[in-house]
Amino acid sequence: MSLTYQDPSIDHDESVRLLTSGAQEDVICALISIGLNEPDGSWAEEICAKYLSSETEAIAASAITALGHIARRHGRLDTETVLPALENLRGRMPSLLGIIEDTIDDIEMFT
Repeated sequence: MSLTYQDPSIDHDESVRLLTSGAQEDVICALISIGLNEPDGSWAEEICAKYLSSETEAIAASAITALGHIARRHGRLDTETVLPALENLRGRMPSLLGIIEDTIDDIEMFT
């Protein structure tokens, strides 16, 4: 397996462009960048929560991870919305259990 480092520092407009492209790799890149860099925490949370319903495991995993970053960076999340969505995802994609648990830990620690 070959790993390629990509700089996750993408600005808001470029993130929106990547999300609208619909290409899996672009969406994943945008979600991670949003989690790590987006200054508008509410917008970032809304976008990432939307992608929790993705049928593509890699996209859902990126949205989960990004939500953990948002909790850490902004110190708040709508837990009444996000936690049930994560629980639902746990049942739909059990392979993401570890990522989900790590994100729930981040949410509990930072919000």
